[in-house]
Amino acid sequence: MPSDRVVVIAHPGAGRGAFARVWPAMAAELDARGVTYDVRLTTRAMEAADFAHAAAEEGAPLVLAVGGDGTLHEVVNGLLHDDGSGSPHPADRLPALGLVPAGRGSDYARGLHIPREPDLLAERFARVVDGDPTATRLVDIGEATYRVTSVVAGRPAPEPPIVETPPGEVEFDGGERQARYFINGAGVGFSPFVAQRTARFPPRLGAYLYTAASLLTIVDWRERGLHLHWHDGAEETRAVESIELALGGYEGGGMHVAPDADPTDGLFDAVLIDATSRWELVTFAWRIRTGDHLRSPQVAVRRSAGLSIEVADGRGPVYLQADGELLGRDPFTFRLLPAALRFVW
Repeated sequence: MPSDRVVVIAHPGAGRGAFARVWPAMAAELDARGVTYDVRLTTRAMEAADFAHAAAEEGAPLVLAVGGDGTLHEVVNGLLHDDGSGSPHPADRLPALGLVPAGRGSDYARGLHIPREPDLLAERFARVVDGDPTATRLVDIGEATYRVTSVVAGRPAPEPPIVETPPGEVEFDGGERQARYFINGAGVGFSPFVAQRTARFPPRLGAYLYTAASLLTIVDWRERGLHLHWHDGAEETRAVESIELALGGYEGGGMHVAPDADPTDGLFDAVLIDATSRWELVTFAWRIRTGDHLRSPQVAVRRSAGLSIEVADGRGPVYLQADGELLGRDPFTFRLLPAALRFVW
């Protein structure tokens, strides 16, 4: 029997204890509106995915992720876990997904202009519980398939993802293939190295985290030759610094990577930064904050429902990050799942 209790999922230690700061006020607003809920706090990597999957099986009307992009990423993977069928359930058979922004990231919330005021959020969540169909909007989700590796961008690989290898996929060079869903964006090339450095920097750097991590990465970075196979059948080989597949407009803690990205249009905004000088990469570390990097002739945007990427330069692996999480190495296959979740927005 479906439950009427909202499931709240959070990592209590993330964002320097952000959950403890934002949740009491949020809980008070939900209580005032008669919304009942269960709070489930994670103690390990990918446990938020397990909690979200259980909430879907319990028939919860709404799952709330309290945190930043990392928590949201895990919850999305739990909701869309397919139990071996090969495809996730349609959105109308899954709980709605809400986000209470907390922590230093929250790029997805920033791109959708999701409020942080507890009363505004609680009003929206209460409408979902009351069955108001206008309280949510359907959003697209990306799926990245990659090769598992023990090290990603110089750091140990994360816990195994919850998503199983898609039917028909084969193993490459003896390596296991896995897949992971993402809601905000994924990147290969330069950005995984930036992501791993950002995670190691002290939070007090604030808005300058991405800039500082980018500048350090540029020191020993070289462009990569990649073969791209687009969803429409077009193929090309090009030397790139980075490829970002965006559903939301922001990444990296406020970087306006894809200003025109729309999570409801059924397409990725693929932002390709072609091989360029070290100096121009240095300028991108600042220009990307406002989206000004798109004015460079070395930056192109292509909209597509899918993309496959293989290394073409023979210089070793290329790595992947999705929603800021370090995942695995090439080859990669990206596909878009249109209107995959009901999001409170």
